[in-house]
Amino acid sequence: MLVILTTLVFAGCNDSKDPVGPGPDGPEYIETRVVTVGPTLARCYGVGLRTCMVVDGSLFYDAIEGFEYEAGYTYRLRIGKYDPWGGGEPPQDAGRYAYRLLEQLEKTPAPSTHTTLAVGPARVVCAQSDDFCLVLDGAPYEDLITGFDYEAGYHYVLEANRYADGRYVLDEIVSKTRAEGPEEEITIDWGRVECGDGHSGFCKVFNDAPYRGEIVGFNPRHEYNYCLRVEKFSMFPDGMTGSPTVPEYGYRWLETLEEMPGG
Repeated sequence: MLVILTTLVFAGCNDSKDPVGPGPDGPEYIETRVVTVGPTLARCYGVGLRTCMVVDGSLFYDAIEGFEYEAGYTYRLRIGKYDPWGGGEPPQDAGRYAYRLLEQLEKTPAPSTHTTLAVGPARVVCAQSDDFCLVLDGAPYEDLITGFDYEAGYHYVLEANRYADGRYVLDEIVSKTRAEGPEEEITIDWGRVECGDGHSGFCKVFNDAPYRGEIVGFNPRHEYNYCLRVEKFSMFPDGMTGSPTVPEYGYRWLETLEEMPGG
């Protein structure tokens, strides 16, 4: 019995890269390992924009079956990796492997700093990716705020916790105020050009000049020129100045006046 007990203890403590025999209720694991899961979710790309956990300091694009994630905590987990397709080809856009929680070893509140954030009413072209980013305290923010469902066209004030990885977890939405301003007409060219503000990125051409922002509520077709009726609003709360990569004004789509093939 002592020999058997000792064998079980070592088997439970060591990571394994050899297949683990299937149990009565589970698959055959290709490997098992202990991982650390960070306290925030991160912006990532799979089939489009999505969110990922941060596992061992890197983006983790899969789910962990049986694991209930709660932001603000650091976890140590023992997980098993297996082939859910039995050696066959996975469906399109599906992962080759799947992961299952075997044991939650630790769940520890992660150190953070409480902070107040101002979120702008429209997004801008990111400097590091060909996508739109939130405007946070007057500057583009390349990641996400865990727990925050952003609706464009509003100024927000948030209470949040900032973690060592530089990301945030929402604590409370203090205010949500509709951005408002006068109406005007603008033109949009079909192509994109370098933003030309000293930072990387490609911008649409609004009124014959590169514009780094988005138009709230407007979904243009590729290779078309437009004339729009829009509402123009300030991108910054009173008293705040912004980054050079954030335009002074944003726009809300009201009506498409003209749509013409470009090119």
